Amino acid sequence: MTSGRVRRTVLVLPVLFCLAGPPPAGAQSPVSDVDPVGAWRFPVGERMEFSVNWGRVRLGEGSIEVEAIDSIDGVEGYRVAMEAWGGPPFYRVQDRQVSWIRPRPLSSIRFEQRLSEGSYKRDTRYSFDLEAMTYDRHDIVDGEWSARAEETDIAILEGALDDVSFLFFARLLPLEVGQRYEFDRYFKESGNPVVIEVLRREEIRVPAGTFQTIVVRPIIQTGGAFGDGGEAELYLTDDEHRAIVRLKTSMAVGSGNLFLTKYEPGDGALIPIDSAAAAASGNPADAGEKLP
Repeated sequence: MTSGRVRRTVLVLPVLFCLAGPPPAGAQSPVSDVDPVGAWRFPVGERMEFSVNWGRVRLGEGSIEVEAIDSIDGVEGYRVAMEAWGGPPFYRVQDRQVSWIRPRPLSSIRFEQRLSEGSYKRDTRYSFDLEAMTYDRHDIVDGEWSARAEETDIAILEGALDDVSFLFFARLLPLEVGQRYEFDRYFKESGNPVVIEVLRREEIRVPAGTFQTIVVRPIIQTGGAFGDGGEAELYLTDDEHRAIVRLKTSMAVGSGNLFLTKYEPGDGALIPIDSAAAAASGNPADAGEKLP
């Protein structure tokens, strides 16, 4: 098996929303170009744990957790970590991706990737300037953060999101069966539009239990581990938690699954809506205003 194929078969969780390829041919579902995102409702301490399988073989484990509330350059947001570890002895994976997310209006503040996949290593940070509406990329070189010249002061759209924050964005959508949402919200222009198709409701059983779920297909228009004709379906609990229950992928080289093994809803802090609105506008008088 080539190293590229090994990477595709091992990495299910780290590329959760790097699902390439065009929308299915002939899709006729209605399109929503509005931003119907609801108020952030995932407190500090929310944690999902997963098993990562390729076919019937368990390859590793993963987790997604709302770890804390941090302030980045004076902007308050949630620190959300997505981790994956495991893999066969000849190709070990130890990945951690962290997004700092401003909840109102929802947008990325910072995005870090610490990737160790076999012999491949990369440490990258994307910093978002929400006033200038630009981002910069830094990589660790010789133990220090170094600016990437070709990714400095790159323009972003309002409400730009990274791979992890987009996952939480999707969890906040109303998700009506038959709806097809399109958003120009991915921070790299080449990844837009992001398409989220709401396919059906389905009851499924996973190691964490039996759940009523709503099934969606997320698509980002960039190359990635699922860009060779594969498809993916994401199963979310059909309740206010919208917990991730399963990720199913089908590709030319096989099928992968991510199964929920444990869910903790969390009982920690939430950023007050009024203070988040005021911080976003820069004017305390705007606290409590509704998003368009």
